[in-house]
Amino acid sequence: MGLVSPASAVSPDVVNIGVGTKGKYVVMNARLVDGFTEKIQEAINNGVPIGFTFEIELRQDNTAWVDSLISSNKVRHRVQFDSLKKIYRFTEIGKNVRRNIITRKKSRFQNLMLNLKDIPIAPIYKLDPNEKYYVRVKADLETDRFWFPFNYIFFFVPFSEFETSWAQTSPLAIDPDLDLSKQARGSRKKQRHISRDVIRSFNK
Repeated sequence: MGLVSPASAVSPDVVNIGVGTKGKYVVMNARLVDGFTEKIQEAINNGVPIGFTFEIELRQDNTAWVDSLISSNKVRHRVQFDSLKKIYRFTEIGKNVRRNIITRKKSRFQNLMLNLKDIPIAPIYKLDPNEKYYVRVKADLETDRFWFPFNYIFFFVPFSEFETSWAQTSPLAIDPDLDLSKQARGSRKKQRHISRDVIRSFNK
């Protein structure tokens, strides 16, 4: 996974948004591309804790008025390099989301930081089979944990400009034949299985 140099001026973006169900929840996946510039990686290598904040919204697609916000989740990814132990500490925190992972591999912590996987965004019962919905996501860089001397060393780095625009799916609908009680029983037997059949996508 290559780093993005300042000269290339490539803007970060959220791509590959996928929506499905897991148990009684609607869940989503997504990927942040061009998230690691040379300066961000330099900050991490110097022990600066770096975080990406993902804003996730599930909205009802209304043609006659403003789209309605059904549910939202804010997921924070954070990494810090321990120079003594030569390890990266990754944390993921959000609504019904919490992970702590330690790795020595730069490629793995970058993969963890850039990807959202099985993030719950709403209970299935909140979705009406007769309505259409969409999921939208944006990402921002957290820099509020800088301390001396890092707040001075990286003062002139334009971290504040790191923010993606909203990316969203095509219109979605819940399968009207979905049996929630059966889905719940199946989720207990197969905790890691994600059903993609209960969400239908409509091209714009």
